[in-house]
Amino acid sequence: MNHSSIGLFDSGFGGLTVMREVAEQLPHENLIYFGDTAHLPYGNKSAETILQYAFDNAQFLLDQGIKLLIISCHTACSYAFEALQQKLSIPVIGVREPGIEALLQATRTKQVAVLGTRATIASGFFQAALQSRQIDVHAIACPLFVPFVEEGLPNHPAAKLIIEHYLAPLKRTAVDTVLLACTHYPLLREAIQEALGSHIQLIEPAPATALAARDLLKKRKLLNPGTSPPVYQFYTSDDPQKFRQLAKLFFPRPIEQVLLSPCKK
Repeated sequence: MNHSSIGLFDSGFGGLTVMREVAEQLPHENLIYFGDTAHLPYGNKSAETILQYAFDNAQFLLDQGIKLLIISCHTACSYAFEALQQKLSIPVIGVREPGIEALLQATRTKQVAVLGTRATIASGFFQAALQSRQIDVHAIACPLFVPFVEEGLPNHPAAKLIIEHYLAPLKRTAVDTVLLACTHYPLLREAIQEALGSHIQLIEPAPATALAARDLLKKRKLLNPGTSPPVYQFYTSDDPQKFRQLAKLFFPRPIEQVLLSPCKK
């Protein structure tokens, strides 16, 4: 299986920020990305619906013969990570735990904030995980962030107003570190940093997730021993042309083709 691909899925384009880091850390690995844009956003769906989407996405990638699954979506991780780990015969990692570990290493005041979709925050996972480590956590749902990013408007004045609105409560706290608990949010990083101030450290989960993938493949002896250029494949459940156009914001390498997934629902 060493030559098999790593599979990644997300509700849309945001998971490409994870794919970008994986491509950097594992330059010889073949990668397959599936963006379920037909059901975007996941953040306002029920737990049962998110779980079903996650299983469908994972099955599609399994059908491509992947050797590792990366859940590049915090919302899907919040509701489906353990279930997928138990069900699948291949290793599964997500963006939750690597992001939390990076957050814990960075904070000095032990007061942190987590920004996520409504469903991610409602799951309570991050709050429980951080509070169990004696961390004071401020969890903020930011449901309008993803639509701005998915429409290619991360720098629109309206996006900056919404960011200011959501993050205003943090200015009255001793928070020193903020986890961007949605892979879309790095596209809003500049505006988020401006709203919070330069003294606040922003943590993106993608770099730590890529390192976790590298370490796991090395431990399982599943690293691709080849040195030929890797193959990157892109699938979406809706509108491949739009996907190809907007994906350039997230993934800086050439995207020659985007295919419509046969599992479109």
